Amino acid sequence: MEIHEQSSAGRGLEHREADEARELAERAQLGDTEAFGELIERHRNRAKDWAERITGDPHLADDIVQDALVRAFLHIGSLQDASRFLPWLHRIVRNQANMRLRRGGPYKKEKPFASFGPSNADPDRVEWDDLDSVLRHLTRSAADAALSGQDPAEHLLRKELYETIRSVLHVLSRKERSIFEAYFFKQLSPDEIASMYRMTTGSIYTYIHRSRQKLKQERIRVSLGLSPEKGGSAMVGSKVLKLPEHPPHARSMTTFVDRVGQLLAALGDPRETAELMGVSGFAFRMQISDKATYADGIYMFDWRQTLRTFLGELGYGATMLCGQLAESPVPLLGAVERFPVVLPIEEAVLPFIRRTIDAGKPVLYFDTSASRPYVHEWSLIYGYDDERRLVHLTDAMKPEGKTLSYDDVAENPVRFLAAVEGGREPAVGPPGAVWEEASRRNAAARALRFAADYARNARAYCPMTSYLSYTSGLAAYDRWIGHLRRGPGSPPNRYGMGQLAAVYAEAKRYAAGYLRAVPFEGEAMRLALLAAEAYEQAGEAIGEIASEVPFVRTAEAMAPELCERCAARLEKARNFEAAAVEYVEKSLTLMEKGISP
Repeated sequence: MEIHEQSSAGRGLEHREADEARELAERAQLGDTEAFGELIERHRNRAKDWAERITGDPHLADDIVQDALVRAFLHIGSLQDASRFLPWLHRIVRNQANMRLRRGGPYKKEKPFASFGPSNADPDRVEWDDLDSVLRHLTRSAADAALSGQDPAEHLLRKELYETIRSVLHVLSRKERSIFEAYFFKQLSPDEIASMYRMTTGSIYTYIHRSRQKLKQERIRVSLGLSPEKGGSAMVGSKVLKLPEHPPHARSMTTFVDRVGQLLAALGDPRETAELMGVSGFAFRMQISDKATYADGIYMFDWRQTLRTFLGELGYGATMLCGQLAESPVPLLGAVERFPVVLPIEEAVLPFIRRTIDAGKPVLYFDTSASRPYVHEWSLIYGYDDERRLVHLTDAMKPEGKTLSYDDVAENPVRFLAAVEGGREPAVGPPGAVWEEASRRNAAARALRFAADYARNARAYCPMTSYLSYTSGLAAYDRWIGHLRRGPGSPPNRYGMGQLAAVYAEAKRYAAGYLRAVPFEGEAMRLALLAAEAYEQAGEAIGEIASEVPFVRTAEAMAPELCERCAARLEKARNFEAAAVEYVEKSLTLMEKGISP
């Protein structure tokens, strides 16, 4: 009886998992990227096991799974039966693995060097235990074969390959090179190599992976004609900056603003978060995807121009490195589509990081490996270590910070790094407190003008990518409410709802705090205070949504009753914010009559 009950419980669990997988697949087919991400998170290890059983190579299996997941993401709409997601994914992995093997597996059309033995060459000219000697011999043989007319194109390609390998192997340390040679050229197994070096098999895999990454980057460098970097001979440095304490009450879920504030504090210029949110305009922004309640609307703005304008208002300049990685799925494409296409080489980013940190300044960095529940967020790189090949950076969910490898930074599909330059000289004007007060009033008036204009602009940001569109300002409330009232057949994205509600509830509260501190007088100040009260009420209404739909990673769908409650609260918040905008506009009218621009 007990066995039967356990068996029934097991079948019940399997049915629940199958139902959840089917529901996630159906949502993914409708364009729900978070649902697709949840599917992949559940089945990535299984997909790697499939690939490894076919290829017998764990590193090749990683590459195959990555290719398969990209293909699955692009073609999820072709899945006719959502309950068949796993067999469909298995077929994609199998096809990708077989395609790689048909091309020659990890070697493509080149043979492993272990297949070239003494019988293929003049033993008087070649030391077969010396890799450099083997490579010189193979290069000469390929060149001779090309000259003799034996398929010149193929042999010249081989010659180029062997010369490239010779030119890049110098980046490996002595131990890395020995292990690399043993694995790739002598065809020893990781277990055999581990026994030779008295190391664990896992450590050998780590050495092999690290060597592959080094050779890959060096080959790109060589192909671009960049100066070679000798392994072990380059200057090795490290530096870790001490960031000032960043207490919870001073933080913001708008991490673009939060990190700029933390960066300025590290430079000895601490600012109130409400001031930063107001000056940057993020206290007054709201943007919703036209597709669903995805959180990507939070990130849709011109990153470069917004940072320049924001820092300019605070008296600083900025130097930036931006790019999108070639041949890589790029998140938040609508925001980074204007970035140049770049290659994953350390030399494009590490000198910038070293130079900035050596000058005592953290680097603003967009991190696509943020800790859950985030997917990606802005962070600060505040240290580097050349010997360990890693950087130290902040993480929204880890007060103690974390580390990323140099490879992780170079291979980030979105490249956004910025350094704050020294304070800008103030505009020429009369000295003293009177001029300073007038300057603050003008800055506040500009911030409120942005707030009023943004609220009335339903298309504040328009990506070039045609299938991406967003609604902003007061109209964003109507878009958001519409997503919630689509009906049970198309539930909103719960994860996105949680992040949107948390971020925008907090933003409205910061808007209220900023307005209460603007240096206005008389009727203009009274109207600003009324606007602050209305923003506070809007924030409380959205905050009630955040309480019911918390910002957590979950595949749970929103029930129709919950959707309706959230929609009603958004209507309430919209009415309060509409009133706030009217008060802001009236206050500006009074201010602009008495303030020169």
